[in-house]
Amino acid sequence: LFKLRTGHAPLNKHLHLITKVPSPTCQQCHQREETVHHFLIACPVHARQHHALQNELGSRAGRLKNPLNNQKCIKPLLRFISSTRGLEQIFGDV
Repeated sequence: LFKLRTGHAPLNKHLHLITKVPSPTCQQCHQREETVHHFLIACPVHARQHHALQNELGSRAGRLKNPLNNQKCIKPLLRFISSTRGLEQIFGDV
């Protein structure tokens, strides 16, 4: 979670900044840069998972800082990350 909070997660926006990948574009949707916001809230490929997370968090899901900093959001956030399999290559099964 710390890497997500600081923007240093292994997502293409950060990986591109440190020259580990050729493009910052999301490899799932190919529409936008893969930022923490895009991964957790906006990527259309994960729309079903986003909807489930928003239902679980309720009003706490409205802003990115809430799920990343609210202790009550940690388990739902980890379930979301696991369901997207977005960080599985780096961290294994969350």
